[in-house]
Amino acid sequence: MPDSRSRRALLSLSAALLLLAVPAAAEQWTVSEVKTSIDFNEPLLDNLGLEVTDVTSPIVGFRHHDLSVARGSGMTFGTVAPLSLALEVDGSVLQDFVAGGLQHQGGFTLDWHGGSASLHAFVMRPTGVERTFEILDRQGRVLLIADNMHFEAHRDLGRLDVFNMDVRLTETLAKEMGEPGLAGTAIGTLALDASVVIPEGSAGPRGCPSNWGPNDVALIDIGSVTQDTRSGGLVAITPSARLKNVGTTDVAWYSKFSGSNPPYNNDQHPYLVWAMYRLMDGKIEQLAVSDIKHAFLTINVNCDPGACTDSHILGLGCEDVYSQGTNNSNNNLSHRFEVEAGPGLWDSTGSHFDQNGNGSQDHPPQNPDSGFDHRMTVFESDLDQSGATYLFEAWYLVRDDINIFNTMGYREVETNQSGSGNWSFPTQTPLIEGPALDAWVDPDSPPAGTSNVKLVVPSEGHVQLAMRTTDLGNGQVRYEYALMNHDLDRQIDSFSIPLAGTVPTDITFRDIDDVAGNDWQATVTAGSITWEIPGGALPTHDRHTGGPNLDWGMLYNFGFTAEAPAVNGAGTLGVAEAGTPSDLTIQTLVPDGASIIFRDGFESGTLNAWTP
Repeated sequence: MPDSRSRRALLSLSAALLLLAVPAAAEQWTVSEVKTSIDFNEPLLDNLGLEVTDVTSPIVGFRHHDLSVARGSGMTFGTVAPLSLALEVDGSVLQDFVAGGLQHQGGFTLDWHGGSASLHAFVMRPTGVERTFEILDRQGRVLLIADNMHFEAHRDLGRLDVFNMDVRLTETLAKEMGEPGLAGTAIGTLALDASVVIPEGSAGPRGCPSNWGPNDVALIDIGSVTQDTRSGGLVAITPSARLKNVGTTDVAWYSKFSGSNPPYNNDQHPYLVWAMYRLMDGKIEQLAVSDIKHAFLTINVNCDPGACTDSHILGLGCEDVYSQGTNNSNNNLSHRFEVEAGPGLWDSTGSHFDQNGNGSQDHPPQNPDSGFDHRMTVFESDLDQSGATYLFEAWYLVRDDINIFNTMGYREVETNQSGSGNWSFPTQTPLIEGPALDAWVDPDSPPAGTSNVKLVVPSEGHVQLAMRTTDLGNGQVRYEYALMNHDLDRQIDSFSIPLAGTVPTDITFRDIDDVAGNDWQATVTAGSITWEIPGGALPTHDRHTGGPNLDWGMLYNFGFTAEAPAVNGAGTLGVAEAGTPSDLTIQTLVPDGASIIFRDGFESGTLNAWTP
């Protein structure tokens, strides 16, 4: 083994070689002191049968970022000198960790039934994938991965804050646990508090002149989808997500309660929501939706040359990422009804986070976190249907965005349940831009007997109606409609289809919950079938806030069977709240009353046929 002087010489040579490899536009910083903090998701550890034991040498004094996720374990470890971790920085943007690693003092053990893994004196080192660490035990096995990094580089303080990194099980550890399907599951978050050495004559961050206007933000990836917690036949599921400014203006990205900032003179920021769908038996059904996640900071990587890189402004061409840990943080999640989806507005005063109206956040994190509050919660019985296809959708809601349909996208996922009952959701397709409803019926080339129409309500929002017909034989046709309210804040409280004399049978309705008392009721006349919310006092949905109206970001199903083929027609949507228009007309396929089939039980012929 080389002596200490030899090791220092090797480190110096490595650093010198790396400096030669750094592009001229980037600076290389080195760390002089590091503390690492790991916070495990304890409800999920319980689900997985994991326990953190034998914790040694935790230290105090970690400078927790005020937006970092803390789920209760809060272990902080110092590092062993000499430190060799180097990083590339462009202005105020951490491009990547490029060399070396960190060996830690103390550590902990992960125990499970029938086994354990020691992470005492654990090592962290860059993986070669941007802003990602691997965590190794003393035998050199990679047991955990940390990715989806948030950071803030403080040149004036000589400090780097890294936080909200997802800590994931590797394939090696998942196999050792006897649960290979759980590889990639995010079980906690990781943060670094690093003092850094900055080269003399460094360039410093770029200025950010005002460049405001209509925005165009695109969702570019749903990176991973994993179980967060599981109990009582329910499972909470959370994604990581990545976006990009594809427009020609900067986008405000200010943390809530951060004061008055341009261009809106408030604490404006985007919001993230997600949902899950099932394709089965000729229908698309929305299984669950999340509440709203408030964005608070952008890392501004892979930007256009000269782009603004202020951490609270998404610059031109810049990308940002949100980890599962931060998307799952009770500190960032609140009710959907607080946001006006069409214009993308939120008033922080008196909100869920400021219940006493004093203009600052005081609720939570003091409020206990059940593991299901505001999460996307799915019935396990909805996830194990043979022959079904499952889609996971995410949407960034951005104020003044000119195209909501590139801010949303979806991926097909598998739904796998392990022997211990835990779920994994490996992605099966790349991200597909647009709403998941487009996977049911192609809006550009709808097959015969189908339709998919997006309706723009000027200055208000967007509604989408897709439908499929199925020939059941003997003249019977099944009509299935899926109605999506993307961002119409006035909501929808009725849906009507013309019948032109046909008599519908097997009438169905499905919303997102299992509360029968708020199901829409169907009324049939000679001219139409109309579903509308029932009268009287109604129970609210049990898995999201709001009443039985079709609120923004939600999809309801309607169906019937008729003895008539489909023709072009129009449906009518009743708008719940007062305003103009009070009803909307949307194109679709409807039963053809002129082609109603008559059978009298006698020989073929038309002389004795009835007419509608």
